[in-house]
Amino acid sequence: MNILKYIINEEKIPVIFSAKILHQEILQRGVSAGFLILNYDIDANLFVVKCFGESTSMNLKVDDQDERIISEFLNKQFYTLGHLPEDISFV
Repeated sequence: MNILKYIINEEKIPVIFSAKILHQEILQRGVSAGFLILNYDIDANLFVVKCFGESTSMNLKVDDQDERIISEFLNKQFYTLGHLPEDISFV
């Protein structure tokens, strides 16, 4: 289990970084931000994300869509290098 920080920028692209760094040191603006737990499900061959908390330095909270945005981004980037299983679809 890895606990990291993230910011979703205005283009809905997640920026993921170490929990030791302040959110505001990475970006000055975003639409949501917080912490995430990142796991990899070997059986499903997918990244699994759980978002929580908030960024006090940016005054932003976690949004209901953050887990979906981050997991789709990571899994899409991961599968760009290899085979995309038929049961996974990205919009």
